[in-house]
Amino acid sequence: MVHHPVAGVGLLVSILTLPFGLLTALFVGTVPAAVIFIVGWFLLTPVLVVFAEEVGSLLPDRGTDDESREDTADPLAELKARYARGEVGDAEFERRVERLVGAEDLDGSETVDDREPSVERE
Repeated sequence: MVHHPVAGVGLLVSILTLPFGLLTALFVGTVPAAVIFIVGWFLLTPVLVVFAEEVGSLLPDRGTDDESREDTADPLAELKARYARGEVGDAEFERRVERLVGAEDLDGSETVDDREPSVERE
């Protein structure tokens, strides 16, 4: 059983090396076929199967699309986009904006004075 995706790629490389090497030997020549066998079985397969964890740690960590979208999306921007598309009505939009602005105030990230300059009335 394959425990790491990189090890699975290593097994796939080891399986595909034989047909590609044989086809290369038949249609191109023995020297390129020997290169395919050496690189496939003696270089890539051991590196990808034996060192799967180490090779996998070198690759960038990619989360699922939903997780990455939730982490980077601004809730207020998403609400504005939904309002612009007509998915949210006026009253619902106002209620949600108030809730989001209140949550930002609780976090201490913004204050009322930071969001809008005060207008003095005479």
